[in-house]
Amino acid sequence: MDHDEVLALLGQEGWLSEASAEFREAILSRCSIEYVEAGNLIQTGGEEDGELIGLAQGIVEFRTVLGRADTPLMHLVYPVFWFGYIPILSGRPRPVAATARTDVQLVRVPHAEARALLDRRPDLWRHLMPLAINYGDVASSVAADLLIRNSERRCAAVLLRLSGHYFTNRQNRHGAEIGITQEELAGAANLSHSSVHGILKRLADRGLVELRYRGLQIRDPGALRAFADQE
Repeated sequence: MDHDEVLALLGQEGWLSEASAEFREAILSRCSIEYVEAGNLIQTGGEEDGELIGLAQGIVEFRTVLGRADTPLMHLVYPVFWFGYIPILSGRPRPVAATARTDVQLVRVPHAEARALLDRRPDLWRHLMPLAINYGDVASSVAADLLIRNSERRCAAVLLRLSGHYFTNRQNRHGAEIGITQEELAGAANLSHSSVHGILKRLADRGLVELRYRGLQIRDPGALRAFADQE
């Protein structure tokens, strides 16, 4: 996408689309567009400053920096998604590292510029509340997945979340294919590799997923959701 297309997308979808026109234009006017190749870090985690970041194209993975260094994959996000705002809201360091899972296009707004805008116009702080709520929703969904005792349902729930199909009424418009390895899914679901391999085979036999080279596809997100929600 070119410069105008990126800004148009970020203004028309996601967080900024629900903000006032004044605030939306103020943020977009401060955006610098960046292309990041797959595998490169976007934020290392632990920074006390940096940028407010909007994802316009591609997939970004998150791993927490609050645990051990070998903490597994935590979450994947798809356009349009904003992150990097925790230091603005709380003054605390960023709790997650973000890496480009695929080639991505994103925008960055320096924290100093965002803070200067908000300090001049305290009434605009209200527009950051949806970001805080979204952060809580993501963190809660990660925790809720791991509290599922049944290993098959836990694996299914994690798979839905990582593919962007966590809620059947908010499906990922980029499709149901998810490029993660079985080992990564096992780490995210707190299961052994062998357990996940067996679970995925059984889900494939039921027609819920299709196994592919270094990835898989969810064939029926609604049915997989129903399976994950079983009592």
